Amino acid sequence: MKFRGLLIIALLTAVVAYFIYFAKVENGKGGLQTEIDQYAKTKIKLTQVNLDSLAREILSFATGDQGLPEDLKQLQRWRPSLGMGLVDAWGTAVKYERLSDTEFRLRSAGPDGVFDTPDDIVKDY
Repeated sequence: MKFRGLLIIALLTAVVAYFIYFAKVENGKGGLQTEIDQYAKTKIKLTQVNLDSLAREILSFATGDQGLPEDLKQLQRWRPSLGMGLVDAWGTAVKYERLSDTEFRLRSAGPDGVFDTPDDIVKDY
């Protein structure tokens, strides 16, 4: 008798979990897909903040006599603690491009991990 009660509770829990995570709740997406989409958006925002922080470090470097760094390795030699700041939220190295003596571009490969695709996150400074 006790076993049947536990079995019924387990089945009800499974049904509730199914509806929470797989039932369509908004825009034709299930709860789990909605959470995954939010997670992806959070990673994009995190990468944008990371690029802004890295840009501040580059500008700080540029206030010295040397101007903008030629590459991120030069910046990393100047500030060794930058290690994790040189990758995006997906673990891909950020690309730095010096556009002129005063301007530069930072590029993340974005969620697909491939550069020069539409999902890249690009910021010019």
